[in-house]
Amino acid sequence: MQIPTTEFSPAKLEVGECTLEYSEKGGWTYARAIQQAMVDIANRYGDDCVFIGEDMEVAGAFGMNIALKNAGHSDKLVDMPLCEAIIVHTGTGAALSGMRPMVEIQFGGFAALGFNALVNNAAMLRWRWGADCPMTIRIPLGAKTRSGPFHANMIESWFANDPGIIVLAPGTPQDAYDLLVEAAEIDDPVIMLEHIGLYGLRGGLTGWGQNINQKVDTKSVNDAIAENIPYKIGKAEVVRGGRDVTVVTWGAMLHVAKQSAELLAEEDIEIEIIDLRTIIPFDAQTCIDSVMRTGRLVVLQEGQWSGGLGHTIQSRILESCFYALESAPCVIGALDTPVPFSPPLENHTIPSVEHVTEILRTSCK
Repeated sequence: MQIPTTEFSPAKLEVGECTLEYSEKGGWTYARAIQQAMVDIANRYGDDCVFIGEDMEVAGAFGMNIALKNAGHSDKLVDMPLCEAIIVHTGTGAALSGMRPMVEIQFGGFAALGFNALVNNAAMLRWRWGADCPMTIRIPLGAKTRSGPFHANMIESWFANDPGIIVLAPGTPQDAYDLLVEAAEIDDPVIMLEHIGLYGLRGGLTGWGQNINQKVDTKSVNDAIAENIPYKIGKAEVVRGGRDVTVVTWGAMLHVAKQSAELLAEEDIEIEIIDLRTIIPFDAQTCIDSVMRTGRLVVLQEGQWSGGLGHTIQSRILESCFYALESAPCVIGALDTPVPFSPPLENHTIPSVEHVTEILRTSCK
């Protein structure tokens, strides 16, 4: 139990001010940012870096390894059998030998097949005998990909009960680049959940038909690493200033929240949006400060409502600012059903702009 607080930091953004900037021309897609991050990681660590996964010889399911091949790093691609347990164990062994491996589990649902290797082995090594395990695990997942169950599962809550793994969920190309580059430098296992619907596979647009491309700054995070300064991991960001409701979210739902905020601004309801970026462990204080200012809290997740990480996040925030609330807090999540293959059914199960807008509007009444 956290001690309730009456102290909070002032707002960093003006009401209605938004830091999310997209590029109509010349920007990188979410996938391109990740590809460049992998190339830069390979360049930095040289022979100490290796990329392990399935279908590596054909650049993976989404062509994410093409940039590595083009940059002359084909020798770092290790093609593995279709066995997630072997893939993760191999990466763990490489990490224990002093390398910095990057492992790919091709789709979110398949992480279940490597679960023991992740939570009972890699995550526990530091706690068992003080060993470094500098392994990054990339896991593509998420809705709006029309790939059905096993592929689109949102799995962040699977890892919430087993300490030892850092879990990232970037929602923009800039954060995808920064978080992956920084993750490779950490001496513990880090999972990066990459939303396939944000990759930009549809002519540069997301699965929602949006352009979220950005001109990515590759210098700042690399300068921070060179100076041994923590950069973004473990730090949430207020991406839109508001006064009426705080929305805490991550991944693809960041853009749903932004669209809802823009609609409600026309009704003089101003939404403050916090992008967690790191979801395990998450930056509670940034969220608490915001709720102390707005007096209302909505947690928005793409994962199913029951058992979702959103309830844990909500509980932690409320322990410190419950008496500041002016309305009941709320968690928005997907319906409790496997992800449908049918596009209309998939659209129906996940939080939509219309649904989120209505919940936020109701919270202000």
